[in-house]
Amino acid sequence: MRKPTLATQILAINALLIVATGAAAIAAARLSWDDVLGRRQALVLVAGILGAVLVNGFVLRRRFAPLEKLIDVMERIDLASPGVRADVPEADSEDVIRLVQAFNRMLGRLEDERSRTATAVLQGQEAERARVARDLHDECNQALTAVLLRLEAHVHDAPPELKADLRETKTVAIAAMDELLRLARELRPAALDDHGLEAALRTQLERFSDATGVPAALRCYDPLSDLADHEQTVVYRVVQESLSNVTRHASASSVVVEVGRDHGRPVVRVVDDGVGFSPGAETDGIGLVGMRERARLARGRVRVASAPGRGTAVELRLDRDLWVSSEAAA
Repeated sequence: MRKPTLATQILAINALLIVATGAAAIAAARLSWDDVLGRRQALVLVAGILGAVLVNGFVLRRRFAPLEKLIDVMERIDLASPGVRADVPEADSEDVIRLVQAFNRMLGRLEDERSRTATAVLQGQEAERARVARDLHDECNQALTAVLLRLEAHVHDAPPELKADLRETKTVAIAAMDELLRLARELRPAALDDHGLEAALRTQLERFSDATGVPAALRCYDPLSDLADHEQTVVYRVVQESLSNVTRHASASSVVVEVGRDHGRPVVRVVDDGVGFSPGAETDGIGLVGMRERARLARGRVRVASAPGRGTAVELRLDRDLWVSSEAAA
């Protein structure tokens, strides 16, 4: 059973008080109910009580309207879209204004804590990726190198009937080394740490074109060299996932990656001329959810524009103003 609202409860209590006050006034005048009901003043009394209840209800409704609007705002707030604040301009009570301000301050604290936690998570993920990449490159790759050297030594001394098998084994080992190096580069690109975002993106596009045969161009209007490490990582990973989607789904003949700013905000776009898809057909299988979640970790947003036969455009926009405002509020 749904409980009545606070305004309804107060109105009911006030109505009972008004009726009780009228009854007390009649009793104080030492009038019997027959005297009251038998006189014309009874209509005036009833009308006065109803009028008082209606006026009371109207006043309560006006006073509680800002609270109702604040509740609606609270229900719509999504921490995945930071920067949204409650605004109740019709609030004319100091208590309601304080409540709105306290709610907005609480949102700011939650967003700051979420940002710090998300940054720590992102940094932990990348640190673990870097560790695994080093292990693959150093330990596994060295072990395979030793295997290749042993195979090469045995090929010269092996009988003719075994040389073909040893050479085939050597070929498999070389392929395994190349795959390990590729995995190590994907886990943590060395170019991102050594040469910055622009160089890492160029290297990524070159490898994409070499692997798929699809021409890929980088249009860098701004190198975004002032981005923090975790923001550069987000940009790199979103471009990486977008290129992976192009390889698996787009059947594109060209890809363009644009890096720059829009009104001071870093913006990265990955545009292909592939088969596209219907916006309502977005699924977890094409990595959009993962890209959006990674972008949120850096207080960014990913938007996807696509249509059948018209290609796909993936846009990453980092709202760095939110970082500045939240740090100033803290």
